[in-house]
Amino acid sequence: MIHSNVSAQTLGTILGFVVAMTTVLGGIWLVHGGKSGEGLAAILTALASLVGVFLYSKREQQKDLAKKTEAITHAAERR
Repeated sequence: MIHSNVSAQTLGTILGFVVAMTTVLGGIWLVHGGKSGEGLAAILTALASLVGVFLYSKREQQKDLAKKTEAITHAAERR
C-alpha cells in the first residue's frame, strides 16, 4: 500500500509538471506570436497555481505533523 501511494504521488508530480510546463510554454508561444496579454495570463495562471498547490500541501503537511506529534505525546503521557 505504501509503495502504491508513493508511485501515485510521483506520477501526480510528474503529470503536474508536464501540464504546468505545457501551459508556460504555450504562454511564451502566445507572447511570441503577438498576443502578449493572453500569453502573460497563461504564464501567470500556471505559476500561481503551482505556488498555491505548494503552499497548500506544506500547510497540510504541517497540520498532519502536528497531529502525529500530539498523538505521540499523548500516548507517552499515558504510560
